[in-house]
Amino acid sequence: MKKEKLSLFLFIDAFGWEVRKRHPFFLNDRTCDQKKLETILGYSSACDPSIISGRLPQEHLMWSSFYYDPDGSPFKWTKALAILPDAIFRRGRVRHVLSKLIKKALGFTGYFQLYGVPFKTLPLFNYAEQKRIWEPNGLLRGETIFDELHRQGVPHYVHDSAVSDETKLARLTADIESQRIDLAYCSLGKLDALMHAVGTQDAKVTELVHWYDQQLEKLIQTAEEHYEEVVWYVFTDHGMHDITEGYNLIADIEQTGLIWNEDYVAFYDSTMARFWFLNETGKEKITAALTGHPKGKILSEDELKAEGVFFADGMYGELIFLIHSGIQIVPSFMGVKQIKGMHGYHPADADSAAAISSNRPLPAGLTKIHEIYHLMRKELGWSPCDPAIPEL
Repeated sequence: MKKEKLSLFLFIDAFGWEVRKRHPFFLNDRTCDQKKLETILGYSSACDPSIISGRLPQEHLMWSSFYYDPDGSPFKWTKALAILPDAIFRRGRVRHVLSKLIKKALGFTGYFQLYGVPFKTLPLFNYAEQKRIWEPNGLLRGETIFDELHRQGVPHYVHDSAVSDETKLARLTADIESQRIDLAYCSLGKLDALMHAVGTQDAKVTELVHWYDQQLEKLIQTAEEHYEEVVWYVFTDHGMHDITEGYNLIADIEQTGLIWNEDYVAFYDSTMARFWFLNETGKEKITAALTGHPKGKILSEDELKAEGVFFADGMYGELIFLIHSGIQIVPSFMGVKQIKGMHGYHPADADSAAAISSNRPLPAGLTKIHEIYHLMRKELGWSPCDPAIPEL
């Protein structure tokens, strides 16, 4: 006997609008509607909490992974590692192993990577995603759909980020066959990883999208065999930009003659540089160096507010510099080599746009990625959680 209804929310990381348009075969015979969605300024560390909470980063407090907090940093003990030779400890594999060891030592359950953050810098910073965001109480502030699912006792599937896409889909299929769940949220990461390595135009991208097409077709077929009604949404958090240039922004800042951790502190992401000032000289010189910069721009307070990433206390930076689309900050605290694909540029750039597809007509009011949260509530038959939020 079939169960009544299953709602599938299938997240393919970086399967943005421009990439989606280049692969019209993807679930083509099943798709009733598809549309572009506006992403959030930042990385998955900002987008994912917003999708599952319906809130913007300045509300749930999760924007970038690292934020300036020398007093509360859990990494103070790593200062001793600064004496280790960079030639060895900036290698990706070594960093990956160290990330696992540090994550275990600190008791983190969320996604954690050291990337290329210098050990001399690490003790000045705290880490936002210490808890697994896919479980209750995962955000720094506020609730997610998973808090509500647990509270309401709704049986559901949520992916384990530590396992492969194949394992995620196999586990979800098993839950569908047992008719154990009413809703599934499954995030798949292969495409994001591939496009970071090869860009968006490589034939391997199309090959992988074909694989997703086949796997999700099987998954939906299985769901239809076990449920009377199957509603599915395939969506993403952001697109992907092809990298055409690497730029050493750190060298520009060092040319000011300012002293690190005396005049200023900075965190260099792949597409953003975030600064905290320890005196007025630091603020004046760095602002002057970055004003009118040919490779990017300082984001104004009004721009940050418009994007939902303004933090009055400077939690994630007192000055935010965003590099232009297609340029990667190299070296950065994320890595020392230029890669083929990157995201985290301005949401207005075409390649930044996210996407959503479904076997149902999509609500006209669904225009931004954090509104997917309200779509999940709608499929569960729940009324809007906030009277100020219009129903989709």
